[in-house]
Amino acid sequence: MLPCPKGCEEVLAEEVRALDIEVLDVRPTAVHAKGGLHEGYRLCLWSRVASRVLLPLVEIDAENDTALYESLRGVEWWTHFDPSQTFAIGSSQSPKSPFPSHYWVQRAKDAIVDGFREHSGGRPSVDKRDPALRFHLHIGERHHELSLDFSGEALHRRGYRQSGGQAPLKENLAAAILYLAKWPEAARQGLPLLDPTCGSGTFLIEAALMATGCAPGLVRSRFGFESWLQHDAPAFEKELAEARASRKAECAAPIFGLDASAAALANAKENLRAAGVEQHVSLALKDLASAEKPAERGLVICNPPYGHRLGDEGSMFLFYQSLGDVLKRTFGGWTAYVLAPHGNLKDLGLRPERRHVLYNGAIECRLAEIPIRGVASGEATSGPGWRRPSKKAEMFANRVKKNKKKWGRWAKKNGVECYRIYDADIPEYNVAVDRYASKAVVHIFQKERDAQDEVAKQRVQDVLLTLPEALDIEAADLVVKVRRKHDEGEQYARIAQQESDLVVSEGDLRFIVNLEDRIDTGLFLDHRLVRAYAAERCKGQRVLNLFAYTCSVSVAAAVGGAKQTTSVDLSNTYLDWGKRNYEANGLDPSKHRFFRDDATRWIAKNRNSFNWIFINPPTFSRSKMSKGAFNIHKDHKSLIEHSMRVLDRNGELLFTTHARGFELDPGLTSRFRVQDATKQFVPPDFVRYPFQAFLIRH
Repeated sequence: MLPCPKGCEEVLAEEVRALDIEVLDVRPTAVHAKGGLHEGYRLCLWSRVASRVLLPLVEIDAENDTALYESLRGVEWWTHFDPSQTFAIGSSQSPKSPFPSHYWVQRAKDAIVDGFREHSGGRPSVDKRDPALRFHLHIGERHHELSLDFSGEALHRRGYRQSGGQAPLKENLAAAILYLAKWPEAARQGLPLLDPTCGSGTFLIEAALMATGCAPGLVRSRFGFESWLQHDAPAFEKELAEARASRKAECAAPIFGLDASAAALANAKENLRAAGVEQHVSLALKDLASAEKPAERGLVICNPPYGHRLGDEGSMFLFYQSLGDVLKRTFGGWTAYVLAPHGNLKDLGLRPERRHVLYNGAIECRLAEIPIRGVASGEATSGPGWRRPSKKAEMFANRVKKNKKKWGRWAKKNGVECYRIYDADIPEYNVAVDRYASKAVVHIFQKERDAQDEVAKQRVQDVLLTLPEALDIEAADLVVKVRRKHDEGEQYARIAQQESDLVVSEGDLRFIVNLEDRIDTGLFLDHRLVRAYAAERCKGQRVLNLFAYTCSVSVAAAVGGAKQTTSVDLSNTYLDWGKRNYEANGLDPSKHRFFRDDATRWIAKNRNSFNWIFINPPTFSRSKMSKGAFNIHKDHKSLIEHSMRVLDRNGELLFTTHARGFELDPGLTSRFRVQDATKQFVPPDFVRYPFQAFLIRH
């Protein structure tokens, strides 16, 4: 039996027939073939699509676990392996099977061990991680089958993958897609293949192995049958020699891989080298918009990011629009094969000639075959995509253009590269747009029901389609983040790993931001005046920053001449980020203090004094390092009291919060001099949704 990814059964069957092996049956996720050891060896070496090669050993009719145990205990297992070897049993189960698979696997293990013990007194050990032999138990309704895992480790693990990146495509699924794209035939004709989102290079490697006639099993170090007592080593060596002899030194066709991530390309290069095909593939660091076709005809094959690899469905819409645009503008005369969930494919704006249903793990996808006719005379040749925004989108675009002009002049005058351009000015378009130097971030505030609401979807698409032109930026420079109701702290969670840091200016200050990897960017734009105040106020003073995040306020104080800054945060990631912010401003972070700790706990036990204290706590937070949860509404009083205890008599504490419905505890206003400083610290581009600010003194 040859298991395979769901949807690849017919492709696998054709591959088996091409190896001169008889196909007995094609079933969901598996092909049954007929053959002896020679055929088994050939499948292990040459099958690009099969997940495993399973050799049936025992067929069992059993209505309970006792019958299963007795049937297996009577097998002469010592003819297959000896008690000094280790083994493991994997399992699969018929959907209608009533039996508990985990328990039945355990009973099968017991039967094998007890059979050995009764025969010789010795017993083999179970090793789930790296066994000498693997077996596979298929549990049916009444009929069951125990097989030797002839291939051993799954065949998709060729042995060349050094680095996978995020959610890499399995090798055998990639090979099945290349077969469906008729790549072997195209390669014989010398047609090029290009993957514009190559990631760790799976398509490229599998394509190169096909085009050089290299058996994928040649890259592997071992197979399961090599530890089997009935293994015919001379027969395998013969198959191995034939496979080696068939490998060509030259590639039949050129192969190209592009990616916008330098880290992804480094992974791809590593994997290409390990597979021995590095010389056959050309790699280039390019974003999607920069892709060029190297010939008049060829194949584009790609598995674009989907799910949360780019963060959210908004990003996906924009990405697929851009992909469709690039394919149509640049790759006329080529054929594209795009693997993606059905909903994403619609956003390409291109009509597939045919679709194949395939499963990437548990995700149902479509492989779209798209002959690209190119751009006809009179058609648009640029723009974010081929789908047009609704008529109502014009008012949104006009408002963005108006605000861009207004805030652009202001920002240039003040030397500010990061600011808010649009803040849900029009209620129907509930988004915020922030400028970060040459890039822009759009925050889409989405309610649960919006995900399935067609009107809400259309408005999101309006925003994404009109913003590049309205802001005069490339679509690739627009970053999309969807904000939903979430558990507190999720706004700091990693959503990607592009490592795309950007240094931006705020007057005399420099800060490192990252627009891709997290919901928040590392810089709270609405605290711009707080940072300016710290730089002006804190010369020669001892400064404390609680809940410091990336230490931007601490940095501003240090640039302004603070004697020493102390930053407290629970995250090493953000404290390290803060240290890099110091270095970006020419400051030595070793001359300042950083504490990884719960801020409430740290301030309660601290005995040092400070001249100026800044606190911007979360509304709610829970951490493994904290004894309990922090809730600003009930816990701010204690936090401020502890902070005032270490504040010099002539010092000042600045407290800010974004919490809705927040009211300062009356006990604080009776004990200390409290000034509502909201108007002083909220910048003009954030007045629609301001935070609250309080200056507190003894």
